[in-house]
Amino acid sequence: MIDLTEFRSRINSFPQPYMENFDYLWKWKIRTENEVTHILDTNHREETYRRLCEVLPKWQTYRNGGNANPLETLRESLRNISKVYNQIRSYTLLEFDNVSHESLEIIWKELGRVKEFNGNTNERGHYSIISVCKPLLLMWGQTLAFDSRVREHCPRSYGVPRYFSKWTLREWISVMHEFSRHLNNNIDCIEALRNESERRYGHNFIVPYGRFLDIYYWV
Repeated sequence: MIDLTEFRSRINSFPQPYMENFDYLWKWKIRTENEVTHILDTNHREETYRRLCEVLPKWQTYRNGGNANPLETLRESLRNISKVYNQIRSYTLLEFDNVSHESLEIIWKELGRVKEFNGNTNERGHYSIISVCKPLLLMWGQTLAFDSRVREHCPRSYGVPRYFSKWTLREWISVMHEFSRHLNNNIDCIEALRNESERRYGHNFIVPYGRFLDIYYWV
């Protein structure tokens, strides 16, 4: 799936500010979450929103979007996905086949509409993959962000729509299944990503597989 020697080189050359942006939210998430508490529950959602608002504009998440106030829509969307986020947060990319498609559809529409005109849902179901995946990468860690650079470098066999930034839910799920399948078939890769996660974030925490793969295909 990935060259492990190359992975080490790429993660070391990844721009430090972008690494710190992720860690800013991820380290807080793993300190906060347990079996009953999560970052989108009533007590923590506003802090999650504040942290996302600091990072997402730096990542140009809503650039060239049709929504005049995307961050206000984001606040609404975080509230609307709180329940389904709680349902998927314990799954990693390794268990993606077990994640409810109904939960993913709610997340897809709510995060996707943040970049749409006036925050409206798109009747065709086509949403900016970046609008969905950049905040979801920060909160869940299991999806790649799929910006243009990552899409260009992903293996062609995974079926990534390289030249289109607007995807359907079906396209995203299909690509995620491919990443999950290939990762599950590469024990050495899983071990390397787990070791990197332990080195950065400590033992017994969820491994952000999507984050590490995003770095690999971005550099």
